Formats: sequence, structure tokens, C-alpha cells
Amino acid sequence: MATIAIYGAGQLGTTVAQILAEVPHHTVLGVYGRNDRQTALTSGADVVIIATTTKFRDVASDIELAVQSGSHVLVSSEECAYPWAVDRALADSLDALAKSKNVSISGTGVNPGLIFDSLVLTLLGAAPRGCTVAVRRTVSIAGFGATVLRRLGMGFTPEVFAERVKGEEILGHAGFPQSMTVVADAMGLTIDSIEKELLPLITEKEIDLPDRFVIAAGESAGVNQTYTAKVNGKTWFVSHFYGHVDLPSIGKSAVDEIELSLDGKVFQTITLKPGIGSQVGSKNMVANSIQRILAAPHGWVTVAHMEPAFPESL
Repeated sequence: MATIAIYGAGQLGTTVAQILAEVPHHTVLGVYGRNDRQTALTSGADVVIIATTTKFRDVASDIELAVQSGSHVLVSSEECAYPWAVDRALADSLDALAKSKNVSISGTGVNPGLIFDSLVLTLLGAAPRGCTVAVRRTVSIAGFGATVLRRLGMGFTPEVFAERVKGEEILGHAGFPQSMTVVADAMGLTIDSIEKELLPLITEKEIDLPDRFVIAAGESAGVNQTYTAKVNGKTWFVSHFYGHVDLPSIGKSAVDEIELSLDGKVFQTITLKPGIGSQVGSKNMVANSIQRILAAPHGWVTVAHMEPAFPESL
């Protein structure tokens, strides 16, 4: 039996709480919003789930407070899949703190957390050495709320989109460098560089997103982004994400594809149809990670060093 406190009263935290409330051997505390931060993070629960925002720097103090209170921590923040990629000193500090408290911290989710890292590592286990990797996702992002959609880059002209990308107000989908580095670190590889391209998908017609906002013709209704990681001067891992608020209107459907190549030739391609949905996949990955964070080595761990996530029996 585990006591689980959930900090973050948005869509993810709320749906995770609903899933975990159905497991009779768990006790769920919350969902706690920002006004109840202290209560949520100092509850002393076996596991604290932090489901608030994207950037590591914005959740680091929350993680620290929960760990100081003796809790294991699961974080939905994309940058927390491999926090050393953005702030090595801070990641090392929290790693050391968790070890001193005999608890574990990990980022969790679908992207990052499964498709661009865990699944890639699993498939590479049955592949020859020296494979390069390409992962492509086509995803419906129609289910996100207004705040997340704006951060992804919806509802802007191409000019404003470009300006906000430069100012890091538009992130597209985050976490690709983290996923790539998780895989590289597990394999003992060093990434030379990661190149990024983030482009808007401009709609030719107005799209009304009920209870959120209207995307006018000539504004962004999706993102097309690519990250390319190089090892020893050569392309090793390409991550491609194509997200749109209305995939059927542009003749596309959700799909996830992992392609392994060897010596310039495709070795194996694995396709998931339909692709794993952003909301359904994320909430289940977080909810199904309770036992694996409890069983994980102490300190800050990546998905490469944890058991797989799977549903618990009711």
C-alpha cells in the first residue's frame, strides 16, 4: 500500500488521481493546487506526483521540498526526464539529496518517458550494434487546454511564431534532447550536438477550439519539429514530432514509428497505429509508475534504470 500526494490540479493531475483512486491498496491525497503547495509537498506521502509545468528550473524547489519530507517523487515535467541536460549542478544536488533521504526521483510520461527513449532502448536490445535511430510521431494535440496550446505554439502568425520561438515563449513539444540523452547515456555514447528545427503548421481555414480560443486562417494550428543528435560527427538519432489540433482536416491520423538503420539501410521499422494519445498515454504512464519509483535505486533515476510501467491489479 502506498500513500500518494498529487500536486497539480490541471488535466493531468486530476485524471491521474482518478486512476489511482480506483486502486484499493493506494491512498490518494489531493489533488492539490498551487495554493496548497506546502500541504502537498510536505505531506510525507510515500510518493509525491508533481504535474505542473515543463521546465526543470520551475519544479526544482518543489522536488526539493518533497524529498526533504521523505517522499519519492514522480515529475511530469519534460525536462526532468534528464535534468542534467539543462542544469547539471542542480540535478547533481537533488540526486545527492534523494540518496541521503533514501528516496528516488524520476521524470515520467509518454514523450519523454516511453516512445523516444524506453521503447527505443528495448528495441535496440534486439538489434546489432551501430544502429542509428529515427522516431516519428504524428499526434493530435486537440485535447490540451489553452495554456498548453499557446506554449506549444497554437494561434500565431508565422512572424509572431518565429519571434516567440526565439524568446522561448513557444517551446513546441519539449523533452527531445532529454530522451536522446537518456538513450545515449544508457549506451555509453556522448552526443556531440543536437540541432533543432521548430516550424508552424499554418491553417487555411478558421478552427474553433471550444472553451479555449479560435485559430484564424493564416495562424498556426500545429507544429512540425525535428531534433537531430550527432555522435562522432555523424547523425545518430532523429526525433520528429508533428502535432496538429485537427489531424483529419489535413488528411493525417495519429501514428508512432521507430526506425532502426544499419550502415545506411533500414534494419527494422516498428509502427503503432493509432499512435499513443497524448492525454491518455501520459496519465496512464504517470499512474502506472508508482511501483517502479518505489522499487527504483535511490537518487535521480531515468527510465533506462527503472522497471517498465504497467497497471496494478484492482
